[in-house]
Amino acid sequence: MKKNQTKLAQRGAMSVDVMLVSGFIILALIYIISKGPSIAYAWNKIMFTSDVSSIISATRDWKKSRPNFDGVSIQKICDITDLSDSICGTSGDGKSTNAFGGDWRVSVNASKGLFDITATLPNDTDRIDDIADTMASSTRSGCIEAAGCATIKTSANSVTMTF
Repeated sequence: MKKNQTKLAQRGAMSVDVMLVSGFIILALIYIISKGPSIAYAWNKIMFTSDVSSIISATRDWKKSRPNFDGVSIQKICDITDLSDSICGTSGDGKSTNAFGGDWRVSVNASKGLFDITATLPNDTDRIDDIADTMASSTRSGCIEAAGCATIKTSANSVTMTF
């Protein structure tokens, strides 16, 4: 008879332990889910920076022995270089392919020895200043921040960087 009572007591104690562990797991999941948007934004910013680096490299490959960047475009870069399809898109025009759901454009700068990369950010217009600050150091002037930097410009939904 005593054996039965011990088994019942242990089963009850085990249930409390499982409930405590389950509670901690649920709290951890709630915390992780609450941080989801911040994590997604940080990941998108990393991907955006990586894509800009790839576009810079491909644009310089496109130039080769040309005297300047006159005539450069994302379409030409996508056609001639091995720029990733994730940047070029299926039609090779850079539409809706950046990490924030916007377009990529590449054009010659007023100084034809330089080129501009423009990224539209239709889904995160409130974060354009942060993205511009992130990219400022990689532009031609190597600025610390976007404010007062001659080689990075922002509009209501885009960032233009000069390289």
